[in-house]
Amino acid sequence: MTGIFWRDFSVITAKIAPMRSRFLLIVLFSIVLLFSCTKQDIPANNQTGNTGTGNTGGNTPTIVYNVNKTKLLELVNAVRKTGCNCGNTAMPPVAAVTWNDKLAKAAYDHSVDMKSNDYFSHTGLNGSGAGQRITAAGYIWKTYGENIANGYTSEQAVMNGWLGSEGHCKNIMNASFKEMGAGREGNYWTQILAAR
Repeated sequence: MTGIFWRDFSVITAKIAPMRSRFLLIVLFSIVLLFSCTKQDIPANNQTGNTGTGNTGGNTPTIVYNVNKTKLLELVNAVRKTGCNCGNTAMPPVAAVTWNDKLAKAAYDHSVDMKSNDYFSHTGLNGSGAGQRITAAGYIWKTYGENIANGYTSEQAVMNGWLGSEGHCKNIMNASFKEMGAGREGNYWTQILAAR
């Protein structure tokens, strides 16, 4: 009798063991998931929002006006540091530019307007030029240059496009410009370089 009971118990245990393992895995996974997502994982500032005015500080978001400003600034300043050829014109190294959120806001608003109204131009549908848009954003400029692009999906791609265009490239390499901002809506990009 003991042998029959033990054999039946072994069969029952063999059927329950995988179910118990699955149950324990589910419980363990739930505990890990519960304690791995805490309030500290949520950014204190809006890391992906359209925020800010003025110059950047120490704790500013990386993504501003749908542009990774850190990446774009690195790309722009790398070219400015080494110099490059813009078409047939050799452009010498120039000083780095810094990010300005007022310029980024003006750029973003123009990108939104172009995408929303399905056009591509430096002149807004309301007749505004870049200088008027920059002033409206609160930036008092002495000089500026505007680059626009459409169809590019990343900061690297749009930079390659601008560097491949002599006029856009010369804007990027202009030693008079000290600050820049950029904004993107969909694949409509606007970059503004300027100085006060």
